[in-house]
Amino acid sequence: MSKQTAASFFIRSPLLAKSDELYQTLLQGKENYWQLGDRLIRLAEQAHAFRQFDKVKETALILAGIPIVGYQEVGNYFLAVATNRRGKGNRDEARRLFELAVDRAPDAYKAKASTSLGALSYHGRDFNAAFYHYQEAIKIGKLSANSLLAIKAISVLKALQGDHAQALKDLENILPVLRYAPAHIHFDILNSYAVELAEVGRKSEARDIARTVLASPFAFAYPEWRETAEELKVTNRSSVAMSLAPSSPPNVLFMPIVEPDQRPHSAAWVPAQVVDFNKWKAKMRQSETDHRKNSHTVITEKDMLVRLMEIFTNDETTDGQRRQIWEAAEKIASVSDVSEQPESDDTQGA
Repeated sequence: MSKQTAASFFIRSPLLAKSDELYQTLLQGKENYWQLGDRLIRLAEQAHAFRQFDKVKETALILAGIPIVGYQEVGNYFLAVATNRRGKGNRDEARRLFELAVDRAPDAYKAKASTSLGALSYHGRDFNAAFYHYQEAIKIGKLSANSLLAIKAISVLKALQGDHAQALKDLENILPVLRYAPAHIHFDILNSYAVELAEVGRKSEARDIARTVLASPFAFAYPEWRETAEELKVTNRSSVAMSLAPSSPPNVLFMPIVEPDQRPHSAAWVPAQVVDFNKWKAKMRQSETDHRKNSHTVITEKDMLVRLMEIFTNDETTDGQRRQIWEAAEKIASVSDVSEQPESDDTQGA
């Protein structure tokens, strides 16, 4: 693609037409294609966080047209996001694009695409496939914000099985690192935490967290957060005791008041059989062990990080052991930060 052709493509976009600065960087050569690509990725991430799918699509098309490998694949990922529109768009085309991103995109967006494939499988009631994609996202994403999202999604699958106690424990295990996640992911996971707190009877704590979530600037774009808060309010109101009027007819039978979480659930759909997670995890651990024994290779950084995540989220790992792991990691990170201090602060986040 020539510089003239690229310029004529980008100038058609209202997104770039509003920014002389972006257009000027485009005309200065290949080095600034990277600068432009980084800027567009930030814009796409911001639009995605606020679920502004039209802006996501426009930015994705521009990214996909940048003549640099990497940016094109990231553009295709965001195009898949815009096509899917949280399951309300063309799911088949979105799945095809997400699968391309898993094959070709940089690792960070491979992990995001794998999580999205898990969500598509979840909406299709294929819970086994959803669990597989979420596990893959954790392996690829390592210790990242996307891995936290995948762990949250797995907790939802466990809740569907009726294991709310384990779902709650999984969410509580990641709370210490939640403050490092982007704001919209932070509040989305807190919303799931409020749901599981309510399921185990800790409704007062759940309402407090729901109020915090609704105070977020992202709340307008996430109606499910408000639904959680409203359900908790209904539960609160129903606990008020009611007395019969003295003039009630003697031949009227009054039914007892029942808490909403004690009422039988509607049989709108019957979920498919969900995989036995304990057997699945044991099988995966055995597979990893056999692989290491048979390969006679040095353990890679990826293997170490995956193993660390398995240990940290293992049901048999105690809270004290997790704290020791976390404190050790903090000490190592603090030493690394001091020894590898950059000479300048001119770097930019992607």
